[in-house]
Amino acid sequence: MSGTVADEREKPKGGSPLPKSILKWAAAGLVLTSAVVIVISLYSGVTLSDLARLGYLTFGLAAAASAARLLVQIVRFRVIAKGLVGDTMHDLDGSALARVSSEFVSLSTPATSAGVVIRMAWMGSKGVDGGRALWVGYFEVLLEVYVEAGLAFIAAAYAFSRGAVAIGSTITAVAAILTIGYTAIFIIPALRVIKVPHRLFTLAEFLVGGPKATALYLRAVVGSLNFSLAARAILSRKHLPVTLKVVGLTIVENLLAGAALWLILNAAGLKIDLFSSILAAYGVAVIAEVPISIGGAGLTELTMQTYLTTVYGFSSWAAVVLWRIATYQVLLAITGIVFVVYLRRATGSPSKVVEKD
Repeated sequence: MSGTVADEREKPKGGSPLPKSILKWAAAGLVLTSAVVIVISLYSGVTLSDLARLGYLTFGLAAAASAARLLVQIVRFRVIAKGLVGDTMHDLDGSALARVSSEFVSLSTPATSAGVVIRMAWMGSKGVDGGRALWVGYFEVLLEVYVEAGLAFIAAAYAFSRGAVAIGSTITAVAAILTIGYTAIFIIPALRVIKVPHRLFTLAEFLVGGPKATALYLRAVVGSLNFSLAARAILSRKHLPVTLKVVGLTIVENLLAGAALWLILNAAGLKIDLFSSILAAYGVAVIAEVPISIGGAGLTELTMQTYLTTVYGFSSWAAVVLWRIATYQVLLAITGIVFVVYLRRATGSPSKVVEKD
């Protein structure tokens, strides 16, 4: 056969097509979390007119405050990338897409730190070794947890002062577990090098054979060493300015999260100050870290209603539902779109393959 045959087919740069399973999983998460909001609305008797009475402007401003958090996260991630791995990575192209996409993964999975995988992959594409990329990725999560836990402890103390012992105790327990857990996992490696047990090599040798087991074991050893060295280097005094910047940006994000709740609660009739709203938002957020549902669906709404009822004697499911839509569903939609764009760029774009006979 002679002539030219144009064969339209997808040739990803990364060597694999767009993972449809990931998109299906993400879509399932979106449907499930939206279904929870709908069920709660139906069960509590919240109608569209109840939501409308709180004001379209209120909803728009709360959603805008939530969306602005994404911008803060992008800036914070760039500060971390430039400050902690700038010696080996000068190209920050794609950092915004990677950070927002990672937020979608965090929002659409039970584990809120799951988005680190996206950030690790992006840093890996820039030449950062796996162990360092892992620690740098979790460095942002670690500081978020510390700041969030600090606010949660204050929220718990305030709840105790108002006689809300049950919710105060729950917040205290979860915040303490998070703080201890993340400290043990990510601070201890900075103090001592983690050694990979040799018995893992024996097990791997039995499962996959000698050569593969050796390769896997060596990768684990090198990865754990790089992880510990990165932890030790990042927690050194020379990186204190970067740490302070990250903490400052995290506080700005906290202010925006509190502002979104403050706008809606004030519209619903609960006149509290911005700081009290921040405490309420993060007292609830720390309990939502418990990985029992996607994005804390159901748990977040019930905890917020409980906190408002027991601490302030205020009950408004309409306010809780509107707050959840503005601060979660809106972000899920925005980050989901960015996630799809990120995947398409990461896996390449369709190209024409010309075959000549």
